[in-house]
Amino acid sequence: MNYILKNWVIFYTKEAIKTLKLVTIGSAIVITVVCIKYKPAYKVTISGETIGFVSNVNKIEKKIDKYMNDTSGNIAFRQISESPEYELKLIARDKEIKDKTVMLAIENRTTTTYKKYAVIYDGEQKAVVENQQEAESIINEVKADLNQEVELKLGIAEVFSTDNIVNSKEEATNTLTQLKVAKVTEYQTKKAEEEKALAAQKRKAFVANQAMSIATTTTVGATGSLNGMALSIPVNGSISSRFGSRGSSRSSMHTGLDISTSLGTGIRPITSGTVVYAGYKGSYGNLVIIDHGNGVQSYYAHCSNIYVSQGQAVDSGTTISAVGSTGNSTGPHLHLEIRIGGSPVNPQNYLY
Repeated sequence: MNYILKNWVIFYTKEAIKTLKLVTIGSAIVITVVCIKYKPAYKVTISGETIGFVSNVNKIEKKIDKYMNDTSGNIAFRQISESPEYELKLIARDKEIKDKTVMLAIENRTTTTYKKYAVIYDGEQKAVVENQQEAESIINEVKADLNQEVELKLGIAEVFSTDNIVNSKEEATNTLTQLKVAKVTEYQTKKAEEEKALAAQKRKAFVANQAMSIATTTTVGATGSLNGMALSIPVNGSISSRFGSRGSSRSSMHTGLDISTSLGTGIRPITSGTVVYAGYKGSYGNLVIIDHGNGVQSYYAHCSNIYVSQGQAVDSGTTISAVGSTGNSTGPHLHLEIRIGGSPVNPQNYLY
């Protein structure tokens, strides 16, 4: 019995050794074939999508961290919606393993946010540049020759966006310069209107003052009548040249009466009538001619300003012009002419 058991053990031991050898040889053959046809690599996936294969997980992770934490230039930060996952796989030996392919896929799935600087005008963004120094330089250049009375509300603000589009310094400067020109034009227009309104106000006050002065003069200066019309002196002053006289400044007989008085003194008509001429006329300078009817006209020459226009009806209370020294004149005075039927007569026969 012991003999039989011993033989049985020996037989099956030999068979087991034989089987083990066959399995070992088979496994070696399989491993050899696998090693010839395949190689180990880590499959990289994001959201279940394969983006490539790498041989070293630590190495690719370091590259990804370096890329995600890069804040060079005007990069503010980078974000990716989901981190990559790794799985060890056997892949065909001829299949390429490239970190570059994985990094390109990571970059395509990454959102990069940039920090830029906007130049603000009156609360609105007008240009965007890469850095604060450039924005300050543009503002200083635009403001360099700006009138201190013109307020150009320029400022700088940080802005963040996923595009990296910026304006060149030339573009930004041109845009802001156009805004400055428009602002200066607006200021100049407004100032001109204010000055015009002030001048009109001063003129109104001047006319009012002259009206009071001449109204008084008219009361005491009415000296008689001409063809049934009551006459009043046009200005107070001293007679500097009489009718019919000759002087160094004229070669012919004087056809009027010169009354010397202050520059800008208001001039009134000798009586009511209609303006038939109001403008510049040769040696008369600024001239107003009034037709009083019945063949009577009066001339008011050398005026500094004219306040009436042709066709306008006036009376002895209307300020028609101001004493000046335009045309052939040696100083501020009124040259007064009275013409009857087109011929000049001596104003002193009726006035002064």
